[in-house]
Amino acid sequence: MAAISLAVLAALCASPSLLGDRVSEAISGLGAADPSLLWLAGIAFTATSLCGALAWRAAIRASGSPLSFFDASSRYAVGCGVNAIAPAHVGSALRVALFGRITKGGCWTVSGAAAAVGVTRIVWIGALIAVGSAGGVLPLWPLFAIFGIVAAAAIVAITARYVSLPRRLDNLLAAFAALAESPRDLAIVAGWAFVGAAAKVAAAAAIVGAMGIDHPVRAALVLVPAVELAAVLPITPGNVGLASAAVALALNSQGVDSKTALSTGIAFSAVELLTGMAIGAAGALALAGPTARPYLRVATAAAAAAVVAVAFGATVLLPAV
Repeated sequence: MAAISLAVLAALCASPSLLGDRVSEAISGLGAADPSLLWLAGIAFTATSLCGALAWRAAIRASGSPLSFFDASSRYAVGCGVNAIAPAHVGSALRVALFGRITKGGCWTVSGAAAAVGVTRIVWIGALIAVGSAGGVLPLWPLFAIFGIVAAAAIVAITARYVSLPRRLDNLLAAFAALAESPRDLAIVAGWAFVGAAAKVAAAAAIVGAMGIDHPVRAALVLVPAVELAAVLPITPGNVGLASAAVALALNSQGVDSKTALSTGIAFSAVELLTGMAIGAAGALALAGPTARPYLRVATAAAAAAVVAVAFGATVLLPAV
């Protein structure tokens, strides 16, 4: 599935005229982007993934399965990489499986912890949607859906805490019960979710700024919830296309011309996709540590570092000189 999706995406990137003159012009407009800000956006996307890993780790630890930072970050990173090259949240399913190998209660416990993290994260996304709704850019109905999800999560947490349940169901709801019992653990999970959401807003602001659009932070506060709504059911690798359209529509509603808005959407998807692939490769290399020969790991890491250094020099340092 990933191979077919990437082949189609590569063909479209190689021949943008297949998507029409408007898309071709938008891609040509990427040459005006500030590369240093695009690199900054990539770093912010990396921070978003790292915060997601730490939120999962905190929720799983609250469920009774201590995890090291290395285990949590590497397994979460692999999921990010697969999500970047495959549609339909395949990477999220793989992430659950990888965490389940080292978690008491297996995939049942991990699934519950992931759901608990998702609820805390959706609260912060709801705050951004409220900002967009107040500006007349985003619809109001997602807020009602979010309120319903949070209320249902609260009921589930109370039920899991006070009602005796079958073993597997108890494992599934362990994170909800633990977070309901420990405000400290809940604050840690919610805190990492907040920092992750803030990092994604920072990435969006950097990309908007790279395209020369005024008031990048204000624009980012609108386009991030639009992208999150579009990512509910991704049907393309890294949600490419849908995310670009969501960014373009959000910026166009802010008075940005169509060509610049679409160029920004394409840049957003490209930076997020490439960052996800890089993170996934790093996570896979880390997990392959016990089975891969040491010289192979060192050579791979050195080659990756060299590629990053050359790319940074060619896009940022060389033009500055």
